[in-house]
Amino acid sequence: MVLSASEEIANSQPSGNGKTSLDIKQNEGNPQFNPRNLWPDIIKCPKNEWTFEYTDIIKRLGTDEEKIQLTKKRMEKCLMYFHKLRKEMKLFDHTYTAACILFYRYWYKYDLPPTIPQCIHLAQAILVTACKTMENNRPTDHYIKATCDFMMKDGPSPTGQKLNVEKLKWEVRDQLVSYEKKVLCQLGFDLDIDNPKELIEEIFSGYYRHVRDTDIDASLREIFPVILQEARNFIIQTGTQPISLLCDGYTLVALALIFAGVTFQKNKEPGFSFPHNFFRRRFPVIITSEIIASLFSHYQQLEKAFFDLKSNKNSALSITVDEIDKVIDEDRQLDPEPFNPYDYDIIKEGEVNEELLNYTERKIEELSNRIMSERSIKRPSEPPAEQATKKPRF
Repeated sequence: MVLSASEEIANSQPSGNGKTSLDIKQNEGNPQFNPRNLWPDIIKCPKNEWTFEYTDIIKRLGTDEEKIQLTKKRMEKCLMYFHKLRKEMKLFDHTYTAACILFYRYWYKYDLPPTIPQCIHLAQAILVTACKTMENNRPTDHYIKATCDFMMKDGPSPTGQKLNVEKLKWEVRDQLVSYEKKVLCQLGFDLDIDNPKELIEEIFSGYYRHVRDTDIDASLREIFPVILQEARNFIIQTGTQPISLLCDGYTLVALALIFAGVTFQKNKEPGFSFPHNFFRRRFPVIITSEIIASLFSHYQQLEKAFFDLKSNKNSALSITVDEIDKVIDEDRQLDPEPFNPYDYDIIKEGEVNEELLNYTERKIEELSNRIMSERSIKRPSEPPAEQATKKPRF
């Protein structure tokens, strides 16, 4: 990881006389503790290139048809594992998409282990890493129990051979420790996942809805939740295909919104279109009709090359430049480096307006009322006589 304050940390190391440069600075003026002297505003994650040409992604499968089928079988087992544990452990959607992203990155760089049990151990380590990165981590025993259940039901079991559950639990635990270290080291501790499911929630969060999107007309405000939900579904479904290797997270969110917009225009509202420079104001990437049409085409090629699933879009991805032009209205960007509205130096002040403050207060009040209501249902008030007989706790 890159720490911008590394020089200041080095300068603050003890010298021969037992005083640090920080002590000298504080002695010169009024002593004030400033944590920013020793720690940066943010920690920058490693930056690596994780997007590739669709032809290179397909070539990564190889040319031997028998080996391709074996690889796909192992990949399907891992993706099935993510899907089952997502439901079993009630994981967030963005944890599931993060696991799929890390899985395809690992496969592209290092291929998969030769056996399905080893692939399941790898998938478990990837899921744990995704869970630690995206949400509160679960106890290790929860992962182990769910993984053992999966291996008992869906994993390979030789005919006539009975698995020893207790022995399997210890093996799964040991493999989790081993593979978790391996995954983190081989991916260079790069946890900058660029998760599109997380990004779409951030871009259209309550903060930006009340601070940035105040100029959106009422008609779009009314129908936009439908488009947003369709885009969310699109993003989650892309997890089963290596689309995360095709484009970055912001571009994938834009792709999902445009797909939802084109579908909405075809099926419900022929006059629908996004406002002028809608994507330019919200996305730190260049969006043109040609780029998006090309991505739809490449997405379709990846679907054909990898998995035939119910969630596949198939012919729905045959979207032309003209169809995209009907739903977006973006000015041509002459600068090769697009404006990033989420740059830390721009947003760190945290400017808010009265509408956002009222919205936040209303949400806190609703949450408080719901918690109190649930608490009263779960813990009914005790009769006074019963309360009096209880011994005090120390």
